[in-house]
Amino acid sequence: MLFDPFAEGFLDDPYRHYAKVREQERVHFSPLLNQWMITGYAEIQTMLRDPRIGRGDTTRFFGAFEPESPVDLFSREWIFGMDPPDHQRLRRLLGQSFTPRVIDSLRPFVQSRVDELLDEAVADGGMDVISDFAYGLPAAVICRMLDIPMDAWEDCKRYSAQALPLVDPGITPEQLALANESAVWFTDFFGALVRERQKNPGDDLLSAFCQAEYKGDRLSDEELVQNAIFLFVAGHETTTNLIGNGLYALLRHPEQYAALTARPDLVPNAVEEMLRYDSPVQYVGRVALEDTEVGGVAIAKGTGILGVVGAGNRDADRFPDPDAFDIDRPDCQPLSFGHGIHFCIGSALARMEAHTAFAALLERTRLRLVKAERRPLFAMRGLAELTVEVTGPDEGVTASN
Repeated sequence: MLFDPFAEGFLDDPYRHYAKVREQERVHFSPLLNQWMITGYAEIQTMLRDPRIGRGDTTRFFGAFEPESPVDLFSREWIFGMDPPDHQRLRRLLGQSFTPRVIDSLRPFVQSRVDELLDEAVADGGMDVISDFAYGLPAAVICRMLDIPMDAWEDCKRYSAQALPLVDPGITPEQLALANESAVWFTDFFGALVRERQKNPGDDLLSAFCQAEYKGDRLSDEELVQNAIFLFVAGHETTTNLIGNGLYALLRHPEQYAALTARPDLVPNAVEEMLRYDSPVQYVGRVALEDTEVGGVAIAKGTGILGVVGAGNRDADRFPDPDAFDIDRPDCQPLSFGHGIHFCIGSALARMEAHTAFAALLERTRLRLVKAERRPLFAMRGLAELTVEVTGPDEGVTASN
């Protein structure tokens, strides 16, 4: 079998598996997944721009969730699962709250939250980057944007983790049951928040969604609740994995860590390289809405398609020496936030958070890797744990263990 995401060692290094597929067939049909896999950078871009390829109703999740089940009902109106013209309508309304002005207004809060978390880490002499920093930063930001009490974060975090296996192949019945439990909780929680903001709007993102209007068009109650859920989950999950994966790459490449410490002006480019080298999102799912062709391969209407972002980001035709981690890589434009009409609406916010986080880590700390453990998920690639020793900046850059 040319591709098997369940193979031993796959999660540790999926990129060598992608390379084997790409070297033989850049557009490959996987009998295991019963879908086409697209592994080339240019081919993925083509796929994401092709109006004959869209989301359809079959690409939301892996697994055979039942119609009218909680999982079905809490995700029908998610913007990421919509095709035109519904997609443009929702993006126009939701996008009013992700302007450069809104992102800039959050910078002081992001900086203060980063400083607070690093104060604790330096005082303790160590931290689990994932639980103590990479989750804590974007969680605080999205809770502030939506005006969610931070004391609700632990429940939000737990139910979000229960829902993530929906996007992975091989989801078990037990995981699906937990995902349905999460869907019920999120629907009730955000439903109550939406009703409260409709009655008493404030200066927050959820209130802005409730009031968003374009030429007389507004979001329905279902669209409000479901897209608040989607933005909450997506708003912290991708950024958490970006920070975790990116820092792990730095710690495993001490020469790059030293170079970035000496040249902090490279942080924005380094973040792009982190996104490319170990993408938080490994694939995007689509379906052929009609007969089409990608990379010279005919794809029949109704067939599922995976644009394997992690593979495209390691395509030597686009990135010379693609398996090297190089913070100074020129023209680094990864596919990690998507492409085309579904380009991530929150990408500017995620980048701003990552830039602030890494600038502060370089200025205020020196880190030594103690332990790293991957989460057992293919689609949302991240770490369950990243334990480091933390010292002040005067003690010098340290290598990983």
